[in-house]
Amino acid sequence: MAKKTLLPIFIMVLLVLGAAVVAAGCIQEKPVYTVGISSSFAPFSIQILQTEEAYGIDVDLLNAIGKDQGIEFIYEFWEHADCPSKLTVGEIDLITATVKTPEHQKKYLLSDPYITAGYAVVIRKNANVTMDDVLAGNVTITCERGSIYETWLKEHFGTETFNKMIDEKKIIIKYTQDATLYAVLTNEAEAVIGADNVLGDKLREYSPLTFLGYLSDKKDVVFASNKSNEELIAKINAGLKNVVASGEYDKILQKHYVAQLKDEYRVGISTENWPFTYLDEDGNLTGYDIEALEWIAERNGFTVTYVDIPWSKNINAIVTGKIDMWYSGMIITDDRESRVTFSTPYYTAGLGIGCAGDHLITKTQFESGTAVTGFITRTIIEEWLTEQFGKDQYEKMVKAGVIKEYASYNDLLDACNAGEIDCIAVSEPLLKVIANETDIEIVSTYETGDRGGVAIQNGNIPLQDVINRGLADLEASGKRAELMEKYHLS
Repeated sequence: MAKKTLLPIFIMVLLVLGAAVVAAGCIQEKPVYTVGISSSFAPFSIQILQTEEAYGIDVDLLNAIGKDQGIEFIYEFWEHADCPSKLTVGEIDLITATVKTPEHQKKYLLSDPYITAGYAVVIRKNANVTMDDVLAGNVTITCERGSIYETWLKEHFGTETFNKMIDEKKIIIKYTQDATLYAVLTNEAEAVIGADNVLGDKLREYSPLTFLGYLSDKKDVVFASNKSNEELIAKINAGLKNVVASGEYDKILQKHYVAQLKDEYRVGISTENWPFTYLDEDGNLTGYDIEALEWIAERNGFTVTYVDIPWSKNINAIVTGKIDMWYSGMIITDDRESRVTFSTPYYTAGLGIGCAGDHLITKTQFESGTAVTGFITRTIIEEWLTEQFGKDQYEKMVKAGVIKEYASYNDLLDACNAGEIDCIAVSEPLLKVIANETDIEIVSTYETGDRGGVAIQNGNIPLQDVINRGLADLEASGKRAELMEKYHLS
């Protein structure tokens, strides 16, 4: 009886196990696709050296799409310029960070756009280079091998001229984007052409460089696959739509510090910086810079929130992201440019010396160092006074109390009127306003050739571009001339 009982049980176990095996075979594994990416194409893709893992916008975005669509991506690292050929021969299924062009539309199956990129030009901050110089080929230009920017240069100059410029080293082709930037840093080239998103990310590292302008309107950036891979592109499009709708897309861009135009900007100012930014008798914010920025903002669809920040903290506020820009009569200096970038200069000004009307001094007294002079800390005046008297003498005068620093313009004026100091050293535009509205008298002015600009965080190309275009429009419209006259800057 025991044997007869065990046999049906054994058969039952076999049937259950067989059913489980069949069921397991019916479970479909996730489709796996191979993606070709660059190891040095930030912010789109990089390889983390310590772990050799893939990192970047494209990686995070595809992983989010894969999770949404039930597919998996694995990543292979190639030179960015080599990825298209790997796709063509079928070694990979997908390439990323591809600019949508008629040529690419004919050759590949393209996804919906997931970001835009402009043909941006970057130069050294201290270079005297214009967009006209670049377009005319008057400067040495570099770009990445096999990129759309190499194609653009060939089309712009013509194949014959392009090849001649290659031979004459007026156009220098490099294997990576980092190599192009290094060429400009080391003066091998004067301008680099590339994607604004890529260059913007690099400018946070290559601080001596800055954005000059765009060569064309922005282009759509897409994922690309072979024409036969319709199912993959359909899943990417569906997943991308869901990732955007969920808010995950915005989080990915923020994670990788991709600068985009905003609806509102935080603008750092000084409320005592006449005639640029100050409070009127009713306590309302006004001034040349306030009116100019409001004009630019209205025409470019953004609003501003003003943040009153001491001069001693304004650069750090930009670097740390507390504010988006400083728009308050800031002079461009080498020291400041080592930490932030600037818009196109929008005014030039010298410096001036003023004294209280009841305590007149002469230009000779100031220049001989016998007059006690006050200035606002962390402004261009400190550098100018150092040059005026020489570093050693300047330090002796500070130690002796002949040169004094003040935290604000009101403190400086109060000290002058109270007789604590004999004279003030300020910008010429400010001195004119003070002399016009108070008892301060102008002792002397000095032409320095200083230029003022809007200070912006390194790499924020979209904001730098909109401010530069706004300043150009302000001048072309005649509004700049009107404001210059209104605030006695002309």
